[in-house]
Parts: sequence; structure tokens; C-alpha cells
Amino acid sequence: MEEQRPFITLTLDLQDPVEIADFVALFASVGRQYEQYIKVTYPDANSEAKVFVHEVRKGSIVADLFVGDLGELIRVMDDALIVTGFSALMAKVLKGYLDGKRNPDASKSDLKDYHGTVRAVAKDRGGNATIEKATYKQGLLSKEIVYTFTTAEARATAAEIETHQRDLEKITTADHTRVLMVFKRSDVGDVALGKSSGERVVIEEISEKDFALVYASDLAEEKIKHEIRDTEDNIYHKGLVVDVNVRFRGGKQVAYAVTHVHQVIDLPDD
Repeated sequence: MEEQRPFITLTLDLQDPVEIADFVALFASVGRQYEQYIKVTYPDANSEAKVFVHEVRKGSIVADLFVGDLGELIRVMDDALIVTGFSALMAKVLKGYLDGKRNPDASKSDLKDYHGTVRAVAKDRGGNATIEKATYKQGLLSKEIVYTFTTAEARATAAEIETHQRDLEKITTADHTRVLMVFKRSDVGDVALGKSSGERVVIEEISEKDFALVYASDLAEEKIKHEIRDTEDNIYHKGLVVDVNVRFRGGKQVAYAVTHVHQVIDLPDD
């Protein structure tokens, strides 16, 4: 592990067990944003973020995020400035969405990372997360809390981020809104956005036949994959109320492209 190097500490305090996907999303999302910040702010630096989980205790996960090797730049640039700048940026972004103020420059990838940062806390009954910057002054470690958010704040933040995601993903109006979709074949694997997956679904309001499922938005994919991978319920006993576009090839329907998931419901046994 790095010594005498400034770093960012992420502390996650939860009442409930955290899902692996949400745990990974938190640190992967912050790590990607960290790398992006360095590339944009210091384009001559050849660096990557490094994440070290140095402590796991009941109800709490603590991880440190270090700046990678900055090469020649480190000789003239104190990497404490990078830690300070990035932690302040993350706090500003998350607080902004909590207050209903979007980042106008955010891409779909950025929004996915923002959402990943708050998702684990948002799903908890009463958790919280803290972002701290850690620097050394005359050899002594000094930590300062930059931002902290509770479950209620994480849920409000996530809701605003999801609204921003939906707005960015609205390329065209869906052909069909709030229709019931059920699975005929599911797949836990990932597929590129906009490409046909190995999954098959039926939307009886449109056709009694099953067709390939296409994920037309990151948010829709995230919600559907959560139902397939992370819940104990059988996806074949669930119905998803969705907005979809019908895809054709040679004049024949070949797929449903899901643009938004409104809700998930239990299907009757009969």
C-alpha cells in the first residue's frame, strides 16, 4: 500500500447486507470518475486510480482511493491538490443532484457512475456514506470529511440522477407505453446497449409471440438485470410494466427495445 501519499477514504455504514453488485458499483464508479478527473485536469499525466479495501467490519466498509503514478508530473505537482480537487468535485456533484441541480456536462457514463456511488446506501434501511480526503502535513496524517449522505439523501439523489438519465436517453418517443412484459428466456450476462440480447420476452398487447429483448437505456438494463440477478424471486413469475419500441428487419418484427421500466409486479399463479 502507498505510504505518505494523499488519498480519499470512502466509508460505508449500512444496516443491511450489501449486494455484491452494489458494493462493486460504488468503488468502481468512484474509481472511474477519479481516473477521468485526472485525465481531464492533468492530460499529460499517465495515471490510474487504485482502490484498496483496508478494513471491513460489521456494518461498515472502509476503502482508500489513491492516485496512481503521475510520472514526471509528480515532481512539480503536489498530488494532494488532485485529492482535494476531486473530492470537492464529487461532493459538489452529489449535493447538486440532492438539491435538484444537474451537472449539465454529465454524459450517460457519468450518470451511471453517480448512480453507482449512492446506490448501496439508497437501498439500505438506514445507512450512510462518508467521503474524506486524507493528506499528510509534516509527516502526520490529517483527514477531513468532504461529504456525507444518509439513506434518505441517497434515495433523493438517485431519483434525480435517474430522471436526468431518462431525459438523456429519450431519443424518440416509445411506440408503446406502460405495457406488460414477461420473460420467456432470461440471461444473467451483459450485452452492448442497443444490441439484441439472448433474452426473449412477450408483450401480449402487441403480439402473442416472443421476441428478442434489446436494452435501449442503461437505466432500464440496470433495473431488469437487478430483477434477474439479485432478487430471490423467479423472474418468470414477474411482470414488468415498460415503455418499448418495436424493432423490425425486412418488414418483420424481430425485437422489443425497452426504453423505460415503470414497475415490477407479481403475476397471478394462474
